[in-house]
Amino acid sequence: MRVSLRFGGLIFDHDGTLVDSLPVVVEATNAVLRQRGFSEMPGPVIIAGMVLPTVPRLLACTGLQDPDVGQQMAEAFYREANLRPHLARAYDGVPEALRCLADRGHRLGVVSNNQGRFVRIVCSRLGLQEFLPVVMGEEDMPAPKPDHRGLMWAAAGLGLTPADCAYVGDSPGDAQAARSAGMTAIGCTWGIHSRAEMDSMGFDVLIDHPRELTTLG
Repeated sequence: MRVSLRFGGLIFDHDGTLVDSLPVVVEATNAVLRQRGFSEMPGPVIIAGMVLPTVPRLLACTGLQDPDVGQQMAEAFYREANLRPHLARAYDGVPEALRCLADRGHRLGVVSNNQGRFVRIVCSRLGLQEFLPVVMGEEDMPAPKPDHRGLMWAAAGLGLTPADCAYVGDSPGDAQAARSAGMTAIGCTWGIHSRAEMDSMGFDVLIDHPRELTTLG
């Protein structure tokens, strides 16, 4: 499918799309597991679980099912993650693409299932915040993706309708949320998942480098 960059706005996922935060997630998760008396888990196992929101992801790491315990673990995870923003990095080409899009007048934002405070800290540290007037995390919206309401709220925050926006992400939940919101779903293959894995996720188009966002058309 050929997609034209006719959108007034582009809204992005954070982890695996704009920012490689995997070292943060792995270290913070294992810190919480140690605190709870569990053994550390290998990085690839933790990363594979990132398709889930934080509470169910952490519960799955332990085999526990109590949502109150999961919430406590999530709070501990974010405390640990907020100690490690220096471990996150922007993917190659992301800052340049955001600057180009912003210079062309596109309105840009972020909707993430990660904690909004953490996302804003990382984006600020990496110099991305200046291009992103709307940054929303799990505490800023009624439910995590694939619920689409966060995307709709972000579009409204940018002064746009959902039809004026595309959503850029890397997971099935991102594609589902975009489609439910009435946005074009753009999948990026430079993060956690390969192009082969993403072919069946339901995106309208896949791109292999951030610069492609500035040349679609």
